[in-house]
Amino acid sequence: MDPTSAVVAEEPVRGRPRDPSRDAAIIEATIDVLVRDGYDRLTMEGVAAAAGVGKTTVYRRWGSKAELVIEALATLKPALDSIDTGTLEGDIDLLIAASCSPRSQRLQQVMVSICSALPREPELLEAFRIRFTEPRIARIAAMLERARSRGELGPEIDVAMAASLVPSLMLQRALMTGKPAGRGYAEQVVGSVLLPVLGLPARTRSTSDKDSAHD
Repeated sequence: MDPTSAVVAEEPVRGRPRDPSRDAAIIEATIDVLVRDGYDRLTMEGVAAAAGVGKTTVYRRWGSKAELVIEALATLKPALDSIDTGTLEGDIDLLIAASCSPRSQRLQQVMVSICSALPREPELLEAFRIRFTEPRIARIAAMLERARSRGELGPEIDVAMAASLVPSLMLQRALMTGKPAGRGYAEQVVGSVLLPVLGLPARTRSTSDKDSAHD
């Protein structure tokens, strides 16, 4: 046996292992600070203070503010992978629920807080596109492609364009109002925009539904 490899194998691992509970506390603090103060005013030191840890603990885990925010965003992604009921109607109902769940509404708040920084933060913009925007639209597109393979959608439907409608309009609503778009608005987008684009009859909404469209 090579004596050098034996020495390396016997050398003890230095340092304490990462504490997952601290990671969770830091991520939650990051989200809270983002929603309260916005991206520009967020600092690693401020997050550390909010999480009740030393700033070196934050810097050891994330090398920059952008890296920290990117990971925080990833924890809020809605679970669209599980949407596959076997029918387009069932899938759309689950899409509405996922789009206005508490997690999605929290994500919309975070997205509003970082949007102004995206044009001047290339790392954040690229990660936002690759890790969030594109995968989310791709999952909805896959849902629509399954519907087309079942004969529920015609071959002429632009699935890629249709897949972007709900996420885009929900985000636009949040940006315009500064508040997460609620279920009423999600149902309005699906009923009056998405379904007609898919070549399906629009869903009419009751008066009580319309009254809650801006929730």
